[in-house]
Amino acid sequence: MSAAPLYRADDLECYAAALLAGAGLPADDAALVAAVVVQADLDGVESHGLGRLANYLERLRRGVVNPRPQLRLVRQQGATALLDADNGMGQIAAVRAMEEAIRLAQSHGIGWVAVRRSNHFGATSFYVGQAVAVGMIGLALTNSPPGMAPYGGRVARLGTNPIGLGFPRAGGDPIVIDMATSAVARGQIIKADRAGQPIPPGVAVDAAGVATTDAAAALRGALLPMAGPKGYALALAFELLCGALSGAALAPEIPSFFDNWEQPSNVGHVLAAINIGAFGDAEEFGARAAWLAETLTATPPAEGHAGVLVPGERRAALARARRASGVPVAATTLALLAPHGAALGVPPPEPITPGA
Repeated sequence: MSAAPLYRADDLECYAAALLAGAGLPADDAALVAAVVVQADLDGVESHGLGRLANYLERLRRGVVNPRPQLRLVRQQGATALLDADNGMGQIAAVRAMEEAIRLAQSHGIGWVAVRRSNHFGATSFYVGQAVAVGMIGLALTNSPPGMAPYGGRVARLGTNPIGLGFPRAGGDPIVIDMATSAVARGQIIKADRAGQPIPPGVAVDAAGVATTDAAAALRGALLPMAGPKGYALALAFELLCGALSGAALAPEIPSFFDNWEQPSNVGHVLAAINIGAFGDAEEFGARAAWLAETLTATPPAEGHAGVLVPGERRAALARARRASGVPVAATTLALLAPHGAALGVPPPEPITPGA
């Protein structure tokens, strides 16, 4: 199989922003959503990168998502707030919510913002990165349409409900945890289906509830929770925090992102920030985080493993490498975007020569 063509990250951002602006987003919002999308590709999380953009554009084109929402804080009490996203892009709502969480944390030591009436927001790592960038701890949660069966069941009833956590570390990349509560993210199944590749055993069942390694069959069936009942319990907890607490929809009420062209999603998020200085010395925290990370990575490797990594290290290193040398984008991804570009008069970016 030939390698995917490489593109400059800046060119991909400009391309994505032009498509989003053409679909009705204000220029600043289009640039922000594009930055979130391309950052996922830089991080190697292609399932939440440009591979999602065609779906965003189609939902905007059909009016399922509001391109010019009026975001507003409908409640605020102490360190908490509730943001109504007015059915806008999830990325815009999540960034705004984390900005508010950081503001609250500066005054109260912690900021917790729930979001309702939103949409798919991509990878959680972008938003926890906002908090880490100002020396705080970040938390990001979201619910999503049914894609995962509860433990012991065979029909999807919960979303893959991811969690993101970010921690500053002195002298190194931040510690960033970004994971679904399903055995694999649904986006990885979609990516495998587009590429005609199998999925790992033990992560999904087909529509009859039979274990499968066929990506298309898994999309018609259900993903399984990570760690069995533990992943199920976490997904349930995040569902209640994101959906019930905010007044957003719960998973069984959320229509599919991929074939619903009429109903708003009403997805819920939680964005939170913790001001380390409210608990102690922020520099000492960063140093202790660095010591712990170094202690973990110094662990002798187990058989068959190259060694221990700290969450976030691989992504950060890959993002630097791709920023310098180019971002691979599958031809199938660009093919999905081509009709939108043609309709809007937006030409695709030019690939670059490896090593140039």
